[in-house]
Amino acid sequence: MIELATEVRWQDRRFEVPLQRILLSEKLGYDAVFTAEGYGSESLVPLGYIAAHTRRLKLGTRIMQVTGRAPAMAAMALQTLNHLSGGNRVIAGLGSAAPQACEGFQGRPWGSPVKRMRDFVAILRQALAGQTINYQGEEYSAPYRGPDARGVEPAAIGLDVISAIPIVIAASGPQMIALAAQIGDGWMPPGWAPGIMPVFRPLLEKGLARAGRTLENFAIWSHVDVLVDDDVRAAMRPFKEYVVTWSQMQRPFMQARGYRDLADRLAQLIQAGKGRDAEARLQAGANLLEGKLWEEAVNAVPDEYIDEGWLVGPVARIRQRVKPWLDCGLTGLIVRYGPQLTHDRNVENLEVFAAIAQAAGKAPFSG
Repeated sequence: MIELATEVRWQDRRFEVPLQRILLSEKLGYDAVFTAEGYGSESLVPLGYIAAHTRRLKLGTRIMQVTGRAPAMAAMALQTLNHLSGGNRVIAGLGSAAPQACEGFQGRPWGSPVKRMRDFVAILRQALAGQTINYQGEEYSAPYRGPDARGVEPAAIGLDVISAIPIVIAASGPQMIALAAQIGDGWMPPGWAPGIMPVFRPLLEKGLARAGRTLENFAIWSHVDVLVDDDVRAAMRPFKEYVVTWSQMQRPFMQARGYRDLADRLAQLIQAGKGRDAEARLQAGANLLEGKLWEEAVNAVPDEYIDEGWLVGPVARIRQRVKPWLDCGLTGLIVRYGPQLTHDRNVENLEVFAAIAQAAGKAPFSG
């Protein structure tokens, strides 16, 4: 049976943990809750708060930015959370963030994301296993052995290993997807729709083969955005804006879904708006285009594209339309509520979370 999760937004200017929804999801039989990390809230602090209020939900990051922490510090935080939550509940979801976050916020050169992820995971695995940290990579190394190094001896982080912490890697490009399968315990795609697994299976199998593994026991966690509204087309509008804003990152998934023409058209419109510094706006999560070009881009996204990749409309409609998502190659489905581009706090329709749990055959938890 597919696992279900919800996610805590990072976009809100005044951060709050949606505790009512999280507690309801645990009662409904959901399996996990994930926190996000973008240009707002951090991902690990809220999980400690959630751990104190829940009993069985897995606690995951989607994603923890590997540019923002040394891997040993990430291991210390994850292992601390693992101890606090009693073990077997933590999922380390990792991602590369973006140049704007890496260079603009964290003061690191963007470098090579694939090499950095490989180095980060190698050190993280040593630390989470309680081993002495001793790894020399191109993007991350420990101990430091560069200019002016003091020659310190390798060390372990010191916390007991009470359970395994799976590492799940967010990836959109071919190299990173294959790497996620090779060195990770799972993959987090940035977009999904039922029917596209055959396109990405060869990349996953390529990476898994390098590690001598198969897709069995390999996790694939993706999200679906949900918005309850009696007006289906009105509910589609914010997600069309999302598609335009993140169209460059989403291009492989548009093509996998058979929408190459849409990807090409949005790329043309973005190129036409380059004078407005579209690339910088993309990295900041802002609208790429303005005025006529923006409206033309939004209107270029077909209703069918949204209806296949999002869940919108009345609750009864969503209950039916979620069914293909429950058997499409995913091992875990993360239900996110509302538009993802606004800083306005959503008033969540909790009934839809119950409807999705029922469609997935989840048994209510009474503990």
